[in-house]
Amino acid sequence: MQAGSDRYGLATQEHESRTYAARAGLRVARVYVDVISGTQDDRTAFQELLRDAHGYSVAILGVQDRLARDVALSYAMLGALQAAGLRVHSAAEGPLDLEDDTHALGFGIRAVIADQERRRIKARMYGGKLAKVRDRGLPVAPIRAYGWRDGAPDPETSGRVAWIFEQLETRGLNAVMQELEARGVPSPTGRPRWTRTAILKMIRNPLYRGEYGYGRKGERLTLPVQALVTPEQWQRSNAALSGRYKQQRRAGTLTHLYELQGVTRCGECGSAMSGHSPTPRGGDELRRRRYYHCRGTLQVQGARCDHRTYYPVSDLHQVVAEGLASLIQDPQLLRLALARGAQTVATLDVGHGRTDHARLDAEWERWKGALRAGAITPEELAVERRRIDAARASLTEEQPQALQVDPHAWLARAEASVATLPIGEALRAARVTVLVFRTGAVQFSIQP
Repeated sequence: MQAGSDRYGLATQEHESRTYAARAGLRVARVYVDVISGTQDDRTAFQELLRDAHGYSVAILGVQDRLARDVALSYAMLGALQAAGLRVHSAAEGPLDLEDDTHALGFGIRAVIADQERRRIKARMYGGKLAKVRDRGLPVAPIRAYGWRDGAPDPETSGRVAWIFEQLETRGLNAVMQELEARGVPSPTGRPRWTRTAILKMIRNPLYRGEYGYGRKGERLTLPVQALVTPEQWQRSNAALSGRYKQQRRAGTLTHLYELQGVTRCGECGSAMSGHSPTPRGGDELRRRRYYHCRGTLQVQGARCDHRTYYPVSDLHQVVAEGLASLIQDPQLLRLALARGAQTVATLDVGHGRTDHARLDAEWERWKGALRAGAITPEELAVERRRIDAARASLTEEQPQALQVDPHAWLARAEASVATLPIGEALRAARVTVLVFRTGAVQFSIQP
């Protein structure tokens, strides 16, 4: 908004920069303008300037805080300009040079002041918005959510909102999305395709039942506004939606077909075994076959597991059911499964420690980067070094505890589960994890 045609901030900055260049005997070759918040680093024109930097010798700003109103970002952007071979000047403050102690000190002080001023402005604006809601009983801005236009219900889209709420009381999300697209109804973004996220945000938003909310950090204000659906309809639709999510064996999730999902993992990489059902040629549903496969082979998982066997659902279900029955009947097999479960927990604990070590290493690299940018002093870096070393030492001292399972209690629970529940739910109740290996071997472990 500050860059609108009726504002003169950008024009003033350019004028001041050109005046400074003329006094310094510099010729202005090009002006780069980014219309963006001073706390964001997604600067298109700034990146273009860095690419073109070899053709220039000096970059001039109207005033330092136009570079950024965030301390870390100020250092990062000035450092990037200097690394590109440019001398940087501010029309208001003069040369900006991190290599010069005096200039660096002044730059740091002004960066902190700019950041503090930004926070004060933000706090004042937020307080004004709260006062508008609390004292005047008005929304901060005219409501523009789907179904409204400029603060008032939109005759066209408000009817669609009511229809969506009514449909979701008895139908699933996918069915409603497909009908909206078949009717050619544009989504809230104006695109032809609807998403589950868009519908869920709408259904769960109290605004549609007539409750406008604003505020954070302990002060949440609400105002009554014109509702697009009745509170009763809003409650019924949300209750129906929540009920469908809780119904784990509904047909829409295919858990009634892939019963071992969530309890079966790849024995090679530890990834979950997922269901897969390729579409048969000609679309003949009677010929559709269903399989389990290692999810670690998928690119979306970021893994490269070479366990690429696809196991027919009926075959794996049969093997696991027979294995569980043998586990219950054979004490020696039960002892092995209990031992494997304890080993699995220990392995997971050690793996968690490795993750914590990696997190600490990444944190140390960030602190070193802050020192290079001048955001902290060497003394402050030393304090963080001691803290991180102490945290790493405490991780090294932690030893995984081998937890115990009472075999008699487990047998009673497992036998009752197998007698009354489907195979997948029985495994969950008995806390059994099934590992499938590349050789085709199936291994059971009982988790404490």
